[in-house]
Amino acid sequence: MDIEKLKILVQIADSGSIHGAARQLGATRSSLRRALEGLEAEVGAALFHRDASGARLTAAGFVLVEQGRPMVERARAMLDDARAAASAATGLLRVIEPVGSPLGVRVRGLMAMRLALPRQRIEVRQVEDPLTSVHEPFDLMLHEGVPPDRSTWFSRVVLRVPLRLLASRDYLARRGTPGDVAALPAHDTVGWRRPGRRAAEWPLLAGGAVEIAPWVSSADPMMLRAVVTSGGGIMLGPRPSFFDDPADDGLETVLDDAVGEELVFRVTAPYPTHADSRTRDTMRLILAQLEGLPKD
Repeated sequence: MDIEKLKILVQIADSGSIHGAARQLGATRSSLRRALEGLEAEVGAALFHRDASGARLTAAGFVLVEQGRPMVERARAMLDDARAAASAATGLLRVIEPVGSPLGVRVRGLMAMRLALPRQRIEVRQVEDPLTSVHEPFDLMLHEGVPPDRSTWFSRVVLRVPLRLLASRDYLARRGTPGDVAALPAHDTVGWRRPGRRAAEWPLLAGGAVEIAPWVSSADPMMLRAVVTSGGGIMLGPRPSFFDDPADDGLETVLDDAVGEELVFRVTAPYPTHADSRTRDTMRLILAQLEGLPKD
């Protein structure tokens, strides 16, 4: 099966029409129709329902797009890798990071890479749990928790942040400050969904956890922190340095001697990175930035 035909099929599915796909690919509609007809002839079935509203996948088309998309991505990645081997720091750098990762840190990292690698194109994708995407094509991954199998990947710790209970001064003035862990169920709580963690459970510094009933939960800590800053309750989250917020952001720590843990961010890349000039140069850049990041 021709990978170029698969690429056209995926683009038509993503664009919703042959016209849109032709515009994205810089090709003529007639050439895309011929490619699609050839692919349909190979499959022996129509791949799209085409009408005035556009193109919708048939059952056969859906299967081919779902299984063909990774093949298209791998082919694109192979071409990028071949180009990178021929000339330093060109092509596409694929970055995966968690939803809600600190905006200031991300922007500084991107701008630093732009200055150091001006010929590099960077594609950033955000997912709730980056480690679930470890078998997809990527060059760098920012994630929380234990790194993948070290025989296949290597990791570096880039950020350590203490997590503590946070609440706005306005909320505490209205509802009172909890004096101990047993008082938490009587308060409004906000739950951060983190990989391998339950939003309805907060770790205790002495071990174990306390159950809560969050009225709102999300994988995006920046949104949740805005809710808490607006007086929405108490959350387990990082202090201001993580978000580049001003020192006096109206938030206070609560039960900071009883509830909390350390959040560890790592950057992971596949081996053999020393043979890939793009990833090697980027890793050098990231490691050089470590001194400017908070250690705890």
